[in-house]
Amino acid sequence: MARRYPTTTLRGDGLGIPLLAMATSIFIMSTGLVAIKATSLGGLQFSLWRLWIGVAALGLVVVWRLAARPEARPSLSSLRWAILPGLLVAFAQPAFVVSAKLTSVTDVALLTSVTPLIVSVIAVPMLGERPGARFRLWVVVAVLGAGLVAYGGSTGLGGDPLGMALACSGVVCWAFYLVILKISRAHMDAIVLLWAILAIAAIGVTLFMALTGRDPGSVTTRDWLLIVYVAVIPGGVGLALMTWAYRWLPANIPPLMQRAEPVLSSAQAHWLLSEPVTALHFVGGGIAIAGVVGAVLDRSGRRLLADAQSKSDSTRIA
Repeated sequence: MARRYPTTTLRGDGLGIPLLAMATSIFIMSTGLVAIKATSLGGLQFSLWRLWIGVAALGLVVVWRLAARPEARPSLSSLRWAILPGLLVAFAQPAFVVSAKLTSVTDVALLTSVTPLIVSVIAVPMLGERPGARFRLWVVVAVLGAGLVAYGGSTGLGGDPLGMALACSGVVCWAFYLVILKISRAHMDAIVLLWAILAIAAIGVTLFMALTGRDPGSVTTRDWLLIVYVAVIPGGVGLALMTWAYRWLPANIPPLMQRAEPVLSSAQAHWLLSEPVTALHFVGGGIAIAGVVGAVLDRSGRRLLADAQSKSDSTRIA
């Protein structure tokens, strides 16, 4: 039987804190693509250093975490729950970075907007989550809105073919990662789980680059600053908040909330990288936000949240 880690359960404000943590995570992570686009490194080189710095930085947090809460120490058998998520990240994270370098921030955001639809399909057999028809309709609205935001700053699906193919593959892997993360969180502490996932992903990217003879690249001071920022802030704080919140939220809600990310990343790309902003950004942003709010407030959305809270309250875990 899988090991469980004792802690207090959520009470009082219910899922308000996990929802706030997820919203904060989305805002923080939206800055990542813009920072990646600003580097002079290739996608794989950036991924390699970003992952290893993330492993080192988060490792210090894990040491402190285990010293403060020995009950969070994972058993050897429970570490298996990090293997598949780690392998998925090992492919998805470099795929997104490379595709963003080959195409644009908006092209990647356009393709990632379909993630909630993929999650809504695979969460049925894997988690038993069955959103109602109106919830799915609101998801489609949010996806269309996010797609308009991304399309408004790009030339459409006319980017680099390899970049677009990698983005599509990354989206599928990321969707499976989100669902499997929900399963894995029932068996491991959030910080320890995230560290193990990043470590496996870092090893995977390192082996791939070694086997293919890829050069790790010449890193400038500016690149190092951007790598450290992405590793510690979006890839550390942002992912940690998301990983923790997934324990309490249904799998369908976080990827839906993440449809606000293209709105944020496109605005930041315009401000920092001078990527264009069009009327479609404003129209699509409004539609995307309406879809997210409509789905969460829909009867089916409230039922998913209530079911998730009921299940999480029956299992005490960090």
